[in-house]
Amino acid sequence: MRSAFGLRAVVCALSIFAVGITAAPARADEPYARTRDYDLENVRVHLRFDLDQRKVMGEANESLVALRDGLRALRFDSVDLTIESVSLNGKPVKFDTKPGALLVPLEVPARSGEKFEVSIRYSGQPKKGLYFILPDKNYPDRRKEIWTQGESEDTRYYIPLYDYPNDMTSSEMILTVPGDWLTISNGKLLSVKSEPDGLKTWDWKEPRPHSTYLISIVAGEFAHKKEAWKGMPVEYLVPRGEDEKISPTYQNTPQMIDYFSERTGVPYPWEQYAISAVDDFVEGGMENVSATTITTRDLQNPKLRAEGSRGADGLLSHELAHQWFGDLVTCKDWGHIWLNESFATYFEHLWTLHHYGKDESAYEFWRDSASWMKAGRLFAAPIVSHDFKDAVENSGNVYTKGSWVLHMLNERLGDENFFRAIRHYLEVNRGHNVTTADFAKAIEEATNTNVDRFLDEWVYGAGAPRFEVRSSYDAAALAVKLEVKQTQKIEDHVGLFTIPVEVEITTASGAKSFPIDISHAEEIFTFPLDGPPLMALFDKGNNILKSVDFPKDPAELLYQLKNAQTVPDRADAARALEKVKTDDAAAALGEAALHDPFWGVRVEAIRSLGQIGSPAARKQIEAALANENPWVRVPAIEELGKFKGEPSVASEIEKLYREESAYTVRAAALRSLGELHAANAFEVLQAAVQSDTPDDVLRAAALRAMGPLGDDRAVPVLLAWSAPGKPFPLRSAAVSSLGHLDKKNKEITKTLLGYLREPYFSVQFPLLFTLGERGDAEAIPALEALKKSGEINLGFVPLIDAQIARIRNGGQFAGPPGAAGAAPPANAGARSAGPGSGPAMLMQALENIQKEIEEMNSRMARIEQWLSNEKK
Repeated sequence: MRSAFGLRAVVCALSIFAVGITAAPARADEPYARTRDYDLENVRVHLRFDLDQRKVMGEANESLVALRDGLRALRFDSVDLTIESVSLNGKPVKFDTKPGALLVPLEVPARSGEKFEVSIRYSGQPKKGLYFILPDKNYPDRRKEIWTQGESEDTRYYIPLYDYPNDMTSSEMILTVPGDWLTISNGKLLSVKSEPDGLKTWDWKEPRPHSTYLISIVAGEFAHKKEAWKGMPVEYLVPRGEDEKISPTYQNTPQMIDYFSERTGVPYPWEQYAISAVDDFVEGGMENVSATTITTRDLQNPKLRAEGSRGADGLLSHELAHQWFGDLVTCKDWGHIWLNESFATYFEHLWTLHHYGKDESAYEFWRDSASWMKAGRLFAAPIVSHDFKDAVENSGNVYTKGSWVLHMLNERLGDENFFRAIRHYLEVNRGHNVTTADFAKAIEEATNTNVDRFLDEWVYGAGAPRFEVRSSYDAAALAVKLEVKQTQKIEDHVGLFTIPVEVEITTASGAKSFPIDISHAEEIFTFPLDGPPLMALFDKGNNILKSVDFPKDPAELLYQLKNAQTVPDRADAARALEKVKTDDAAAALGEAALHDPFWGVRVEAIRSLGQIGSPAARKQIEAALANENPWVRVPAIEELGKFKGEPSVASEIEKLYREESAYTVRAAALRSLGELHAANAFEVLQAAVQSDTPDDVLRAAALRAMGPLGDDRAVPVLLAWSAPGKPFPLRSAAVSSLGHLDKKNKEITKTLLGYLREPYFSVQFPLLFTLGERGDAEAIPALEALKKSGEINLGFVPLIDAQIARIRNGGQFAGPPGAAGAAPPANAGARSAGPGSGPAMLMQALENIQKEIEEMNSRMARIEQWLSNEKK
């Protein structure tokens, strides 16, 4: 699962940056695998739907085998389903229902190995698991869709069955739907049959074993495109009317399948591959067996695709990699979910490396490292942990840190050994559940390498090394002395690390590498040289998850920015130079902002110029607007937006807005005009709201910019665009801005509370933050009622609690870092893509949830920069 754009992901993203999470009232996901009473061998489900009542009617036929003698009842996970009848081996039987379960008593205690055929007829109106996206009074033209989302334990809301990952079954899904609908489910399409009443029945079958949370259906008014990979069907679905977005979104998919098959050594393991984009999806993407589901927010508009660096490739490669890691082999319990998510994230990086080059991949890892090292409470939590309420509660560990662990493991084993181990791991565990011990065993069997200590430190242990490095040059001895300390606090699961590190020192005659091994709290290393050092790099190229406190004089940083071979080392220098507030530093950063070979270093240089904030730095940022890449011009405009009180800056940005060709750059200009409180900003934004552009990119940006502008004249405009019936991304933008304006106006709060009762995720989510920002205590009862309603995903609970705490503190973040609703601590992590002030950051984060055009790493960077500025 890629939850980067869904509610759960935002909760997790905030947790990465040490925002306190209030405990949910009940455990959502079982942390440990159950002891199974039976083995579910096959489940065959026929579903019909009553669209008017948002009701599902189903018949589940399940084949199972008892695993022990004396079994007296068969238990099926079932939530809020009305069980109409149950038959056992063809005979009707009595049954009992309890909260969360269907119990089928056995007349005679079962014997181990005894087989049962169970048929269950049922109906329900699911609150989770299965979702109806249908027209209503506010959106009469809304496209009709039905789709499911089973992870972590939500399949039980629409099918009564064994619903935990430590069992694998074959499945068949039969769907009777309106005749003009398309459907996708797991496996191979066996047949499509027309029914007398204008309906059609689709029969999908997946004969290979998989966990039940990976069962999926997508049905509705979709357009599609079919192609093939080595004769295997590959199909893409998008909602009707979005046909033009198919090619720019999915165009690299066959290459991805080919690359992952080659890289793992295991050919793509399923009968088809389908990707369905659905409206209002509650996650970013989900790796259902052979049938990935993604959010329409990631569909790429052909008129905007060239303005983003990699489109939806991050999401699509992540979900595709899950077809091997998570689907072909599946974690035994959620405590080992890193075997699903870390591997998918790592292979996402490998796709970047393969398709976009080593600089892109190195920059991804660099940003991830910088962000995770500021991870607050996650630093003290091991990757393998059973202390959670939500399976991806520690997502920063099971996604980001875990992918870094695999990256480092690859470095230690070497590419050939690492991928030999990966192939062996997949082959010996195909169709089975796994724990981390199975991965370790596969490595040892394939490479004769014991990695127990590595896993103890990095997976079962917590944290990462925090290095303090000091260097001194002895001219008489022609040697550099390097003092290295591990300064992480040694407690609980956090210990010392044993790490190989490459030190590179450059003199006038060239660079020389010195491999060292670090294993103690304090160590001293001496390196012979042929002259004074010009540059010293600790962990050249950033191959270790770590933080480093390594003071360097400005001359060395300037040299490093210009001459270091790798992107991470030049990016480090660019970031460090923001503290050197001299014209020489600004000039060097300006040179890098225009001419560094890699765009990410250019962005880091621009950000540091914004932090310097001098007239010389401003001139360099203005010069950087000559960059050909829109994704570099965007941060340049955002940094210009920090130079408040200078009318010429506002005029320049307005001119850029009117003359720039790239829509995303024009949108950034609108946001900066709002940040600058420019004299005519309201008029410019008001006019931009009337503009028609692809995906409403300028209209949305203008609505969001009205919040930080702080001009109450915008209230009627925002209320009009926040109203039911307006497009969801625009409603979200308007709602977000209303959090900042006319805060004493009770009528605005009343209107917003009316929106809170609507059933649309895209509106409810930004409302939580808006109500918190307004600080109106009248919102508290409605938020409490929403929390207790049982009609929300668990992820809403901590967000609601945080906003209630914020309201009680007058709209400000309350309490010490780590408390619910508290202002998070400063974070100097991946600030590379984020604009300036706190309110803007929150609004930008919400805009990102509605997609616009940013990639996941930029989203995380923007949230992180907001948190940093809130502390400042």
